[in-house]
Order: sequence, then C-alpha cells, then structure tokens
Amino acid sequence: MTGSPMAMPMRIMHRWRQRMSGIELSILFCATAFALLVLPRASVAPVLSAMPPGAPLPLWDMAGLTVLHVILSLLIVVAASLLLSGAACQWPRFRAFLIPALSVARAVPGLGLIGILAALFPPALTIMLVAASSMIWRIVTAVLDAEDTLPPALDEVATGLRMTGWQRFWRLQMPVAVPLTTFRAMQAMPAFWVRLLSAEGLMMLMSHQATGGCGAAALQAMLDHHPLRIVEVSGIILLLILVIDQALMRPMVGWAQRYRPEGPFEERARPQSWLLTIWRRTKLMLWLSGGVSDALVWIGNWRLGRPRSILPERHRTVRELPEALLPVVSLFLLAYAVYHAGLLRQVPADLAESVLTLSHVCGTLLLCVLVWVPLGLVISEHGSSLRNVCRMAVMACGLFPAVLLYPLCRELGLDSPVILLFLGAHWLVGIVVLDAAKAIPSGLRQVAAGLRLRGVLLWRRLLLPAIAPELCGGLLTAVVPVWNAVMVAEAFVPSDSGLGAALLSEALSGAVAAQILALMLLTLLSMLLDRLVLQPLAVNAAQKYTI
Repeated sequence: MTGSPMAMPMRIMHRWRQRMSGIELSILFCATAFALLVLPRASVAPVLSAMPPGAPLPLWDMAGLTVLHVILSLLIVVAASLLLSGAACQWPRFRAFLIPALSVARAVPGLGLIGILAALFPPALTIMLVAASSMIWRIVTAVLDAEDTLPPALDEVATGLRMTGWQRFWRLQMPVAVPLTTFRAMQAMPAFWVRLLSAEGLMMLMSHQATGGCGAAALQAMLDHHPLRIVEVSGIILLLILVIDQALMRPMVGWAQRYRPEGPFEERARPQSWLLTIWRRTKLMLWLSGGVSDALVWIGNWRLGRPRSILPERHRTVRELPEALLPVVSLFLLAYAVYHAGLLRQVPADLAESVLTLSHVCGTLLLCVLVWVPLGLVISEHGSSLRNVCRMAVMACGLFPAVLLYPLCRELGLDSPVILLFLGAHWLVGIVVLDAAKAIPSGLRQVAAGLRLRGVLLWRRLLLPAIAPELCGGLLTAVVPVWNAVMVAEAFVPSDSGLGAALLSEALSGAVAAQILALMLLTLLSMLLDRLVLQPLAVNAAQKYTI
C-alpha cells in the first residue's frame, strides 16, 4: 500500500471486510430504547432568549476557562481509555462486547450528545464530556489494535515471568500501544477543538449563563454582530491551539517515538517542539520525568490478580443465537420505546430530514475529492519542496476550527451546508492525497517517463490508481469531522434543513426524547455510509491497486 501505514484503519490494512453487524445494530437499538425508557422524564430548560443575561468575562478569562476545559477533557480521555482498555484486557467477554460497542461509538456525533448530557450533568462537566466523547473510542481502539499486533514472543515472555493481568497491561500492552495512541490522539485534536468550542457556545444558551470559555465568547459576538470581537476571539483561539499543540501534543508524539520497536518513520521528520527541546536540556525536568517513570514502573509491578497464561482454547460447542435474530428483537424493543415516548408522529419527519443530511455529507466528500485530487497531484508534480510547504500549510489550517469561519461564509453568501462542512473536512483529504502522491515509487515514475506518458493517459494509468488506496481510506477519516459538525453547519444556513439542524433545535428546546431519536438516526446514517459505501470502497481499492 502506498503512503503511511497509519493513514487507514487496521481492519482495512489487514483486508478485513467489516460489513454491518447484527450485534452493532442491536447495541444501537437497545441503547436508544434504554435511553428513551429512562430519560423521557428528564428535561432541560428551553432557551428563552438569544441574549444570555449578565456581562461577559474578559477574553483572557474566557481563554483560561477554555484551557481548563481542554486539560480536564484530556484527563477524562486518559482515565476512561485506561479503564475501558484495562477491563478489556482483563476480561475477554467484556472485550468481545467492547469491540462492536466501539464501532457504534465511532459513528455517534459527539456534539449530538450535548442536550442529553446537559439533562444529567452540570454545564462544565457536559462541555468536557462532549469534547472527550469522540476521542475516547479512538484511544481505546488504538490500544486494542496494538494488542492484536503484539508479537507472540512477548506473550511467551509474559507467561514465563508469570505476569498477572495488571502487569501484562501496564508493562506489555501499554508500551506497545503508546505510538499508535499518540498518533490517533494527534489526529483527533482538530475535531476535539470543534466539539469543545461548539459545546461552550451551546451551553451558554442552554444554561442561560454568559460564561463558558472562548466558544461562548465567539457565539456571543456573533449574536451581537460584533465582527471585531469575533476576530479577537478567533485570534485567541488560534493562539491557544498553537500553545496546546507545541506544549502538549508534539512533546507527547516525540516522547512516544522511544516506544516504537522499529524506530521512527524515515520518510517523515519527527515532530519538533520547543518545549520538548527545553525539557530535554533541563536537569530539573529530566529529574521529574525520571520520577514519573519510576512511579509508573512501580504501579505496573503491582501483582494484582493471578498470573495469566496464554493457552490454546479448548474446543467447545456453544449454541449461539442467529445473528439476524438480535437486531429484530432489539428493533421491536426500540419500536416499543418510541411508542412509549410518544414519538411515532415524529419518525417520518426525522426520516425525511435524514435524507437531506445524508445528501449534505455525500456532497461534502465528493467536493473534497473533486478539489484535492487534481490540486494535490498538480502540487506534487511540481517538486517535493512545494509539496512539503503545502502540506505544512494544510496541516496548520486544519488545526483551526472551521466553525469560526461560518459567519464569514454567511456574509459572503456561501451558506450551503456542503460548503460549510467542506471547510472542516477537506484538509484531511488534502493531506492524504499529498502523502499518497509522495509515496509513488520512483521506478514507476521512471517507467512512465520512458513510455512518454503525458496528460490524461498519465493520470489514468499511474497517478489515480497509485493514490486510490490511500484516498479511499482517507475518506473513512475525513467523514468523522463532517458528522461532528453537521449540527452547526445545517443550523447556520437560512433554510435550516437537515437532521442535524433538527437535533440542535431539539437540544435548545429541551426535548430530550426527541434528541435521542434524532441522534440514533444520525448514528445509523453514519454506520450505513461507513459499512455499505466507504469501507467496501477502501477494501476494493486496497486489494486492486496496492503496490
């Protein structure tokens, strides 16, 4: 396969055909039915006014709140990921349930949880949970993928040393998973910022408070029609993103290189950070790092539980229910829950809005491909220096939350949902195209030059087939920020159409049961698009065009 092996999910790299699973549908339907049966009595206060009462805090105080939300959200991600992955390592039955549950969680738009969580938790905790929601499944999936690629020799060593499940998780599985988890966390940061800022702004409306971070300040400036303040808030947000990237994410990625058995990738330079350089040259910082490392080693050496041995499983005949029976039973349970919540009349309207939302998402992916395939290939053909500069520029632009550009798009008349969603997803496709074009073997380019391939023939015979595996795999990752931003993008257009706009309206009006139904339909749309279109496309391209 051309390009970086990290550009596509592990199941695509291994040629796994993951179709729509009955267990996944059962988990989705049962979770929705349970939420409808438990949460209909819960409600949140509707938005009475677009202008929250009270004087807003100064911008730097808002920035401090946003930094606090970022740090606490990342701590929630770490704690929840360690808890879930540790339980999956300790109990195989829980792991068998967690894998399809994570597949469902991957399809849930994180921002769509805000109205449901606001009915259960305080505003600050709701913001942090919404920001952390979609990153947790990335980290846990990375840990499980790393466990699947664990060399058998390490398992034999762990068995010989009589390691317990706790020791095996901390001393064996986590070090192997560190490079992949940090890479996935770095990939998830742009969507993390979108969810965080959007949640801060929406919680300002839902809680009737004028405080809540830079996202609340940006939304307040939009409601007040103060373009200068929008620019100020956007500048502060950009500064915060750069500081978090340089002070936290890049040092973490650089530190994770030591745990890669084969060493860092040679085709790309290692991430550099001024803070990491200062840290490595300061004795006090090195002493602190040594203390933290010794503490982790001490925790990992605890002998909790019994020694775990990896033995071949005995052959047992277990009668299992037909896989098709589980979604049918769960669908009947969901229908009863919808009837019990009084939402039967709303189902046809939500289904009609689902068609519009699906057309917006598909149109966004098509626009990303039409823009970046010719543009990326033309840039790559003009030399490596221009390609590297453009890649760095695309990565830098991708860090900036696209939702802050929506007011400018409205002023310019570019208020189509496809264009607004394109602003947040196109950079992923651009990076994939540039990397795939860079990874085309030089021998093939020499053969094409010797055969005098030019123009359309060169693109048909070499360039497009060479980038097809990475491009189709990149669409799997590019669609994730699209689903996360669909609520804000569809609500920002004058037509106010789509399931995302309906979900946001229900969140602001406090209709918890209606939100649960709309969120389930959004998740189902995401799963159908992923399983029935994007994954088969990526697998077929990888099998047919892999070099």
